[in-house]
Amino acid sequence: MDAFSAIVTNLRKRLYQRALRLLGDAGEAEDVVQDVLARGWQQRDRILGLDNPPAWLMRMTHNRAIDELRARAVRRRRETAAAPADRDGRTPYRLLATDDALRRVHRLLEELPPDHQRVLRLREAEGLTYAEIAARTGLTLAQVKTNLHRGRTKLRALLLAQNLK
Repeated sequence: MDAFSAIVTNLRKRLYQRALRLLGDAGEAEDVVQDVLARGWQQRDRILGLDNPPAWLMRMTHNRAIDELRARAVRRRRETAAAPADRDGRTPYRLLATDDALRRVHRLLEELPPDHQRVLRLREAEGLTYAEIAARTGLTLAQVKTNLHRGRTKLRALLLAQNLK
């Protein structure tokens, strides 16, 4: 076993605990640790040259978890902004417009490749974590993340194209 692997073996549980404490979600914590370790592996020679490689990995985990919290806050703000301000103000016209918009999104979603559709629905509609999606679909975590990113990007482009017409 090389030096970097030995450090990771001894430190992985602590990295996970730090991420979990900050995020409060086991799936997201595991994703953060995976991301830190993947980045660490790419830079392992530089990391091993540091005075305290475990401290660097802990700091990177902390920073990555904070980034995830910020991204979560942005998503929440966008969802809140997109949500109707008051439910009592629902008029038949607003209900019809919302229903029409949902139908358009579902139609556009079906234009995406099947893997993108599947992971988007599991993540956005069912609220599954990346790890749960990977377990359910048989994809790797990297494939899940890639499919989510590409699916969201394509769906956003399709939505923008429809609004511009």
